[in-house]
Amino acid sequence: MGYKKVCLDCRKAYNRPADLEKAHTSICPQCEKTMTELYHLFQPPKQTDIKKWNVVKFLVENGFRFYHIWEQTLTDESGKIYGYQNYAKYPETMKDAKEFVEKYKEQAINE
Repeated sequence: MGYKKVCLDCRKAYNRPADLEKAHTSICPQCEKTMTELYHLFQPPKQTDIKKWNVVKFLVENGFRFYHIWEQTLTDESGKIYGYQNYAKYPETMKDAKEFVEKYKEQAINE
C-alpha cells in the first residue's frame, strides 16, 4: 500500500509507494509549494470540484489525513476502552465535515 501526495492549493494528487525507511518532502510540480501526505484511503475529487476540495482541506487542517477512524469505542463498566468497532465514513460536505471533526476529535492527529 502506498500513500498520496496532495497539493491542496492546485487540487492535485499523486500516488506514491510507501517508503518507510526515509521521510521526504514533495514539492508540487505546478505551484512549488510543499505537498501534504495523505493515506491510501483518500480518493481525490475532480480538480474542478472546489467544494469537495475545501472539505478535504478542512479535514486535513483539523488532523484527519484519511486514515481509519473508528466509529464506536467499546468500553467496560469502568469506562476503560478495550476495543473499537466499525470504520467511520469520511464526509463529503462541509456541514458533515464539521460534525465529523467534532465527533471524532479525539482521533485527530495534529502534527
